[in-house]
Amino acid sequence: MGVEDTIKQIASELEKIATTKTVVGDPITAAGKTIIPVSKLTMGFGGGGGEGGKKESDIGYGGGGGAGAKIEPIAFIMLSEDDAKIFRISEKGDVGAILGSIQEAVPELLDKIKGKTGKHKKEGSSEAVKTEVKEHTEIEVEKGGCFR
Repeated sequence: MGVEDTIKQIASELEKIATTKTVVGDPITAAGKTIIPVSKLTMGFGGGGGEGGKKESDIGYGGGGGAGAKIEPIAFIMLSEDDAKIFRISEKGDVGAILGSIQEAVPELLDKIKGKTGKHKKEGSSEAVKTEVKEHTEIEVEKGGCFR
């Protein structure tokens, strides 16, 4: 097998990966909505070789090649009977922003709840804790926080 054949073989294997189904995943349907995952496919390959020996009478061949592929989810398409939405997955995208704000808010919220729980246990009022959490949630909604 020569260099050209090596490169053709590598490209042929990558072609098997690079299908529409790899980038746009299988639809998932539940509760009247269909979710379609969308991915980013990055690929690269290279190869090289040489033929011949040190002397004219020597016959030889050396060659090699390699390839790599990366599949990264980047979005979800959500379809319903009367609507279609795209949710991007990235640090600054829709899903990433929601997860990031929840991650930031949860520890603070838990600390506040624990503090209020201890305070109200002494006072004997679990209803006061529920009221406090509800008020905090409403404030976060008004500020445009993670409770959208």
